[in-house]
Amino acid sequence: MQPIRTAEIISVGTELLLGETVDTNSAFLAGELAAAGIDTYWALRVGDNLERLKLALSGALERSDLVLLTGGLGPTDDDLTREAIAAVMGETPEIDAELEAWLRGRFSSLGREMPERNLKQAWLIPSAEALPNPGGTAPGWLVTHTAGDRSRLIVALPGPPRELYAMWRDHALPRLQLSGSDLYRLTLKTTGIGESHLADLLGDLLNEANPSVATYARADGVHVRVAAKDDSRARAENRAQPVVARLRSLLGDHVWGSDEDERNELIASTLRQRGLTLASAEGPSGGLLMATLA
Repeated sequence: MQPIRTAEIISVGTELLLGETVDTNSAFLAGELAAAGIDTYWALRVGDNLERLKLALSGALERSDLVLLTGGLGPTDDDLTREAIAAVMGETPEIDAELEAWLRGRFSSLGREMPERNLKQAWLIPSAEALPNPGGTAPGWLVTHTAGDRSRLIVALPGPPRELYAMWRDHALPRLQLSGSDLYRLTLKTTGIGESHLADLLGDLLNEANPSVATYARADGVHVRVAAKDDSRARAENRAQPVVARLRSLLGDHVWGSDEDERNELIASTLRQRGLTLASAEGPSGGLLMATLA
């Protein structure tokens, strides 16, 4: 299996398309993949529809080394992730005896009788390896897809974030053969300048590929993100430093913080360091300023 360089995320669930559930899983996985040196070029949401899931998965396997699916691993008829993977692979799922025993034992430990519909959570196909789920009843799948001289991986993860985070970090990620590259990221936070003016100021820097520079309008100002990739974090940081230095020179006093800095925390800590106090008179804000600082 060649090292994984590109990935794609497919979030499954009609509730995502109706706005009933916010898709935080994609954001989490995209961050994890970036930190592992894997480029994510595609991410999409698909409802609980077998044909559309098959179409999405088939397209993803054409484009990406790794396809991550989240959700659709429950026991009900509209949980179709396993069915879609099996159909694309041309394989028939069967109940795995070890998974069935584990599943029945889990229900028994909770003092509950297992509904027979949950048996689909014990399915496996020949090309799939089960991923343990200590926090729930839905094991994941790690599937190897081979077409010609190309091998691709499919990882199916449960939808509940608590279960997904643990399965990804403890059981899926350690099984992946990564590209060996690493990522360095720095976000400079600015104020007093709009995004379009800032883009004009940065000019050709926004067209660079590695390091890349991008701007994002946020509630606390415009953020400027620098990202560089190399075969180690130290080399990636060294690659980024000339661009970071140029950005700081161009942005000057517009920069008020970086990365996890919060403006209200910086103001409060600066007041404390200088032994200063603050008085305020608030009207329309209804005390929000003091509540924030407090």
